[in-house]
Amino acid sequence: MKNVQDQDTCDHHQSRGISRRDFIVSLLVTSGAVIVGANGLLEAAPAGPLAQAWPKDWPVKAKPLFIDAKRRTVKMYAEVSLRHLTETTPHWGIGCHTGKYADKFILVSPAEPLDFHDALVRIGARPGNNLALDSYGQFVSGDRLNVTASWPGLKKPFDISDIFADAAGKGYQIRFGGNRAAAEKMKTGCLTCLESCPISISSNAVYPHLSAMQRKLKPNSHFHGKREALPDKEAFPLVVFYRIASGS
Repeated sequence: MKNVQDQDTCDHHQSRGISRRDFIVSLLVTSGAVIVGANGLLEAAPAGPLAQAWPKDWPVKAKPLFIDAKRRTVKMYAEVSLRHLTETTPHWGIGCHTGKYADKFILVSPAEPLDFHDALVRIGARPGNNLALDSYGQFVSGDRLNVTASWPGLKKPFDISDIFADAAGKGYQIRFGGNRAAAEKMKTGCLTCLESCPISISSNAVYPHLSAMQRKLKPNSHFHGKREALPDKEAFPLVVFYRIASGS
């Protein structure tokens, strides 16, 4: 019976000059299953009640990066890893869900590291490319990035320090490390590491690069998502904003 009712409704709209395709598209947009992106193309919308409030110039899961060249900003779709609101990590922050360490990130994104690297280049960010795998004790360089996060319903975006807890308390100075070749070769999926990193596209210049053994014996810090800020819901969708800091 439902199929008959749907056919009748569709035929009714066709009789009014609306094609079946346009009618189906309008139903999808109205239902929140898709949104019309900034380029006019249909894109998968975030699931649940956030779908209706999702801004048109924000990235979505099917297209996780949005370049705002005028504001020198890259916007990235990501989701919360609920386990890392309590379980700590010594340096993994934001990463791609196809990477080797996808289960270790506090925020997980469909964005690929190489695409993220190239998006930062397109807004004019300059990579540091100063670290090698054995550059222990050194700090990442490159243009500094102001990193914030937001989702529908927030009055203003959260700074990275508002959503990530840092046990050592030194905070965050995220820089565009670059590392395109290393990211392609190692396939870790790292987008933003919370200590200086020779593989991650961006990383935290406050803490030096450590070897795996150094990190095991005496880590720079321990990090986790803040429960008082991040929604306590698995795969909750949000957008991370990377903007070139003034004076970089």
